[in-house]
Amino acid sequence: MVRLLTPLAFLLVGAAAAWWGLSGDSAETVALRQEVAELQEDLAQREFQLDMLRARSRVAQLEVLEQYPDPSSRSGLRTRFHFVEIDREGRSLGKGQEFTIDGALVYLDAQVIKFDDHFVESQDLLRGSSLLLFRRIFGEYQNPADGFVIDTVGERPLAYAPESGANAFQDELWANFWEYANDPAVSRQSGVRAMHGEAPYIKLVENKRYSVELRHAGGLSISVLN
Repeated sequence: MVRLLTPLAFLLVGAAAAWWGLSGDSAETVALRQEVAELQEDLAQREFQLDMLRARSRVAQLEVLEQYPDPSSRSGLRTRFHFVEIDREGRSLGKGQEFTIDGALVYLDAQVIKFDDHFVESQDLLRGSSLLLFRRIFGEYQNPADGFVIDTVGERPLAYAPESGANAFQDELWANFWEYANDPAVSRQSGVRAMHGEAPYIKLVENKRYSVELRHAGGLSISVLN
């Protein structure tokens, strides 16, 4: 997308320069005016698409509170951390939760709904960004099925409250997640590109904070904040 924006911007500058070099309302001037207007519109659309691809659709924060040796654990180490979801304005959604895991590796098990790319291009407010449900958190030495529950599977996640624009359409997707994920016909009809699970993981370090985010184009990521 960046490679496309640069030549388009140069083309716009060239067209504008040629336009200003002309005077009057000749046919050539009118054509150049139209060309400049079209290039400006195209550039604005591409910039919007790039912003959408970079934008976060949902985030959370994870803060390591302490790490301490524990001979009774399989790894010999335990990690205690705080996990809280954050809205688009950076405000905490609830008080968050504290967890303690065996070892330092933590996995975030999530369900993700990704929509067709053309919804991003058309600035669709309902399907213009990916959706995420934090299913559970678990440590390296923990059975995933015994992981700590975050969101309730089958229900609309906390971040997609009614005031955020969620509606019956999203409720249906979450309630029938795996059924729809295995039904290509339903996916095509609803504009869904993919519905699947993701479980990125990271090694936690004491006194570090981490950001968890999902970009509009899809893809769950974890990065260090400090």
